[in-house]
This record gives sequence, structure tokens and C-alpha cells, in this order.
Amino acid sequence: MHPILFTLGSFELASYGLMTALAYAVASFYLYKRLPLIKLDKDTFWNIVFIAFMAALVGAKLLYLIVSWPEMGTTWAQRLGTAIKDFRYGFVFFGGAIAAIGAVVYYLKRKKLPLLPTGDFFMVALPLGHAIGRVGCFLAGCCFGHPTTLPWGVAFTDPHSLVAREYLGVALHPTQLYEVAANLILFFILQHMYKKPHKNGAIVAAYVIGYGVIRFGIEFFRGDFRGEYIGMFSPSQLIALLALAAGAALWWFLKKDTSHAG
Repeated sequence: MHPILFTLGSFELASYGLMTALAYAVASFYLYKRLPLIKLDKDTFWNIVFIAFMAALVGAKLLYLIVSWPEMGTTWAQRLGTAIKDFRYGFVFFGGAIAAIGAVVYYLKRKKLPLLPTGDFFMVALPLGHAIGRVGCFLAGCCFGHPTTLPWGVAFTDPHSLVAREYLGVALHPTQLYEVAANLILFFILQHMYKKPHKNGAIVAAYVIGYGVIRFGIEFFRGDFRGEYIGMFSPSQLIALLALAAGAALWWFLKKDTSHAG
């Protein structure tokens, strides 16, 4: 595709970085326009956005290093060199999501703000931003799929693409676009749910369950290295299963508990 959108002298504008920035901007703008729906002042809102953004970057990079460490070289020096060579790429969504949620929960606790209603409000925009970010993955060639003979297979031919060298010019499952479509569907579902009467925490539970299903399924079509398999499942699939269990437990708790009416 187009990993580098344009070059100006020694400056290169990477499509992945641009789409990641656009993802956060669009999701933040979507929430900001709906801020009157929740009792949250503007300063606190932007603090949460900033905390989530920074924690997501750190968490996504750390989990990538953990799962990819064996493939980054044979010595510690080689692995560290690979890790710092280019920080523009190499992020795992689940690591970012876990870190961001943990950091925001800590902040909300410190501020004595309600966790579930605030979580519901912010969670609606997460799949919207994620969908835009996955467009960046598609343009960069990362998170690519297995070879396929299906008519919608996509071949990456740009030598700067992050697709594995042996897959250049080979039709692959466009797993990035699968996830774009799935996240957009999830976004519209959550948006519809939020507009209807719901228990506090229901949107959080629905997102965790929904994205758990999405990621577990799409992993079967991924062709890039995502860590050593544990049995028949990738690390992301195991995290997806844990997310499904956690989301289902929260949904069951909310169904049984009458004290969380929204």
C-alpha cells in the first residue's frame, strides 16, 4: 500500500502515524461534542484523553516487546537494537487497552468520579478510533493476513511495506480491513445502546464482549508473527478469551444487580 505518504527532504510522513493521530483526534472530537451527556468538566475530560493516550502508547509497545522478543534477534544487544530502531511501528492493541483502562481507572478513583458511567461514555468512541487506526495498519502493511485465493485478497508490493518479505506481491487476507469493518459495526451498536436506557457499565461490558469476539475470530486469518502460540491459540486469542469472560461476568453482575440503573 502506502507506508510513506510523502517525503520532504529527510522528513517522511508515515501513514501509520498519521492515521493513529487521526484516530485519537476523531474519537476525542466525537466525545467532546457529546460531553453534555455526562457530568464531566472539560479539563477533566482532556486529562482523561491525555492519560489514556499516553498509557495506550506505552502499554501497546510493552506488550509488543514481550510477545515479539524471541523474534527480535539472538542476543540482548540485537533485540534492544531492534526495539529502539523505529518506534513508529510495533504495537499490540490489547497492551494499549489494558494500560489505558488501568490508568484511567486509577485517575477516576483519585478524582472520586463514577467508574461505570464514565467508562460507558468513553467506551463508545473506542471502536471508532480503533477502526481508523487499522486503516493505518493497512496502509503500512502491518497486521497482515495469510495468503488467500479469495477475490478480495490484497497484494502488498511496496518494498517499504511492513508485510513479511516472502509475502510481497502475494494476495493476502486484508485482516486490517476486516477489523475496520467489525469495529465500525461495534461502534454503531454501542452508540445505539448508549442512546437507549441502560444500566451503568452495560456499554463497557458490551464492548469487551464484542471486541473479544472480533479479535478472537480475526486472529485465525492473521499471517504476521504475534508471539508464540500456547496450544492452538495466539497470545491475543487468549487475552480475547479472558476479555470475553470478564465482559460476560460484568454483564451477568449488572443483570442481577438493580443498583446500577443508568
